[in-house]
Amino acid sequence: MAMVKYEPNRNVVPFSTAISKVFDEFFPGAFGNEGTPTVTWRPQVDILEHDDQVLIRADMPGLEKSNIKVIVNDGLLTIEGTRKEEHDEKSKGFVRTERFVGNFARSFNLPAWADATKIDANYKNGVLEVTVPKTEKARPKEVDIKVS
Repeated sequence: MAMVKYEPNRNVVPFSTAISKVFDEFFPGAFGNEGTPTVTWRPQVDILEHDDQVLIRADMPGLEKSNIKVIVNDGLLTIEGTRKEEHDEKSKGFVRTERFVGNFARSFNLPAWADATKIDANYKNGVLEVTVPKTEKARPKEVDIKVS
């Protein structure tokens, strides 16, 4: 049997490395190399499935329609855009800033039953609604029951 020297802090470094990996997986890009926050903004979405379509709602308050793009390419639906920084020339500084600015993108894989040629997008009151219709083949059908 081999003798191993007792080192109480031997497992501390691997444990902290494991915790760092967990945070990186759930909060990618949250901390840069120097430990300063580098959080990017992504609009929150709701996805609702109906019999004939899927509806994606994305909250984008304060954005202009001209700063938003919806792109469909090879089975991938991408919502991208830019939130521009607003400046008030009368004010010299901020006490606190929590609103994120810059570019963003959200991508969604389209299922095989999606009719990509008929996707529609509407923007109203800071909410983007993207409608992804289902093909006729994918829609649920009720089957008649015959009495014998």
